[in-house]
Amino acid sequence: MTLESDHSLVNPSQPLTLTCHQCGAVYLRPELEPDQWAQCIRCHSVLESYAAFTPNAWLAIILTAFISLFFANIYPVATLYVQGQGQAATFFDAVSVVWKEGYQEVAIVTFAAGFLLPVFQLGLLFSVMLPLSLGRLPAYFEWAIKMIDHLKPWCMVPVFLVGILVSVVKLAGLASLVAGVGLFATACAAIFITSMGRLDAHRLRLMALDLGVPAQLPTLPKPPSPAQIKQVWALLLAAVILYIPANLLPIMKITSVGGTSAHTILGGVIELFQMGSWDIALVVLVASVLVPVFKLVALSVLLALTQFGAMRGLRRRTQIYRVVEFIGQWSMLDVFVVILLSALGQFGALLRIEPGSGAVAFGAVVILTMLAALSFDPRLAWRRAGYRRQVSSPFNI
Repeated sequence: MTLESDHSLVNPSQPLTLTCHQCGAVYLRPELEPDQWAQCIRCHSVLESYAAFTPNAWLAIILTAFISLFFANIYPVATLYVQGQGQAATFFDAVSVVWKEGYQEVAIVTFAAGFLLPVFQLGLLFSVMLPLSLGRLPAYFEWAIKMIDHLKPWCMVPVFLVGILVSVVKLAGLASLVAGVGLFATACAAIFITSMGRLDAHRLRLMALDLGVPAQLPTLPKPPSPAQIKQVWALLLAAVILYIPANLLPIMKITSVGGTSAHTILGGVIELFQMGSWDIALVVLVASVLVPVFKLVALSVLLALTQFGAMRGLRRRTQIYRVVEFIGQWSMLDVFVVILLSALGQFGALLRIEPGSGAVAFGAVVILTMLAALSFDPRLAWRRAGYRRQVSSPFNI
C-alpha cells in the first residue's frame, strides 16, 4: 500500500537518511513495520525493507553455507560411466583439467568465481556478524562491508549449479551419469548464498545502527563523474570485438571413437534441441546468447542517452539498468558447462572432451560486460537530465 511518511516516522535519536543509489534522491529514514519496505518515489527503487533476521540468524545461515560449500567441493558433483569405466569430477578436478589443457585464464576465473571469492565473502560476513551478535562493532567494519559489496557480483555458485544440470543433460545421451553428493551440496550452497545477496553495505550499516553499536552514520555518496562515460564505452567496445570470436570459435571439442566434433555456443543449443531437451536448450540460449546481446545493446543505449542528457524515460531506463546488473553473471553458464564436461569426459580414446578457444573469448566478454555495468552509475542519467539531491520524507511503503 502507499503511505505518506512524516517526521514522526523517523527515529528522533537517529535522524538517518537513505540515499537512492539508482537516481540519487535522499530521504529521511522511516521506521518500518513487518512486510513493509521504503521505495523511492522518483525511480521506484527499494531503499530498505523490514529486517526480520537478527545477526544470530544470519550467522546460522552463513555457517550452513560454509558447510554446504565444503561438501560441494570435496565430493564429486557427478560420475560418468563409459563401457564400465567411471570418471568422477569435483569442482577442483574441473579447474585442474582446464588448467592442464592450456586455458589458464578460464581456470583462474572459474576457481575465483566458483570457490575463492564465495569463501572470502562468507568469511567477511561471518567476521562482521559475529561481533554484531555480541553487540560490538569490529574495527574493520567499514572496510569489510565495502569488500562485501565488491565481491557480491563475482560469486557465482548458483550459476555453477545450473551449469551442472546442463552438463548432466548434455552427457545423458553419451553415457551413464550418476549425480554425486557434490551436486546436492552445491544446490544447498547456492540457495544460502543467494539469500545472502540481501546483505550489502547499506543493510549491514543500518543493522549495526539499529543494534545501538557506534557505527558510522550513512554519508551522502559523491556525485557521479561524467568521466565514466568514456570508460564504459571502452569496455563495451572491447566486449563487442571479443563477442565475434566467442561465437565463431569452438567453445568445446569432443573426441570419441566416432571422430572429433567442435561445438560453438549456438551449436550446443541446437544439439540440446535435437536431443529433445528443449527446456535446457532454452536456458542455455537465454543465458549464453540472448543475455550477452541484451546487455551490450541495453548498456549502449543507456550510455548514449545519458551522454546526450536525454530526459525522457528515466524511470524505465533505471529499471532496465537494474535488470542488466542482476543478470550479468548468468552469462558465465556456458563456461562452467565446458569446464565440468572437460573434467568428466576424460576416457582416453573412448571419449575426450576439451575446452575450445571460444571459451576464453566468451569468458572475457562476460567479465567486460559485468565491469561495464558496474562502472556505469545510473545516477548520472538523472543528474545530466537536471535532477539533483533532495532531502524529503514522503515514501511509497
